[in-house]
Amino acid sequence: MSTFAQAVVAVLIAGLAWCGPAGKVKAGAQDAQEEAGEVPLYYLQLRDFTALLEERALRPKILEYTVQPGDCLYTIAQQFGTDVETLVHLNEISRRNLIYPGDRLEILTVVGCVHDVEEGDTVPAIARTYGVHEGAILQANEIGIPAALHRGERIIVPGGVVSRAPGQPVFRWPLQGVLTSGFGWRKGKFHYGIDIAAAYGTAFYAAAGGRVTCAGYRGGYGIMIEVEHGAGFRTRYGHASKSAVSAGQQVRPGQVLGYVGLTGNTTGPHLHFEIHEGEQRVDPLTLLD
Repeated sequence: MSTFAQAVVAVLIAGLAWCGPAGKVKAGAQDAQEEAGEVPLYYLQLRDFTALLEERALRPKILEYTVQPGDCLYTIAQQFGTDVETLVHLNEISRRNLIYPGDRLEILTVVGCVHDVEEGDTVPAIARTYGVHEGAILQANEIGIPAALHRGERIIVPGGVVSRAPGQPVFRWPLQGVLTSGFGWRKGKFHYGIDIAAAYGTAFYAAAGGRVTCAGYRGGYGIMIEVEHGAGFRTRYGHASKSAVSAGQQVRPGQVLGYVGLTGNTTGPHLHFEIHEGEQRVDPLTLLD
């Protein structure tokens, strides 16, 4: 229950207690008393009122948030119960890893999107556009039937899907394991990927389809596999014990690339995973599905 609802309920309950025995309802007899019409009207009104407050508190909202030091899109999305794609499309973010403390973002407190109403838009048409049921739109926006929409109005579309940028690959997790290190500063150095711990020799997979551009020893990466996916995207997989592919080979999504190892600069068996977009290295957690 929200803080406001709790405060209102506390005041009303105190008033009922002050009124005397007539306000008391035994928990075990509540259902029977309701059926017999013996429960006081003000008790039923209180119950309905608190239920209404809770329902409104749970409805999705559009909020404004100021980016704090240490924030990334992934942590912000987790904080507000949404996902990275929702944040990216709502704020028209082109570089997912380039947000800074002090930036102001719009937050939708549900996975989905926001539709700006244009002349002639209807709820059924909006629902078809984003692939959702029109009832979800009516409920989220407290729209009555028949629904009257106005140009410039912002409509929340829970679960609505906005098309990806043309050519952008869909990236899947390359390994099921324990995330032991994220993207960002670590012990005075910038860590340009994520580390996923798993048992030595565990297979890891191509996050998306593409062409292998490197499969061999590469300095601190140890045995590294690099895959080019098109549209400027590349992925790197480091510290392998051995590679299962070779340079120039075409790979499909989910194909085995190699096996978790201890090669290069590492203190334990894990996969170091990076995503590059052009010349930028991007936080993988903002792109992985």
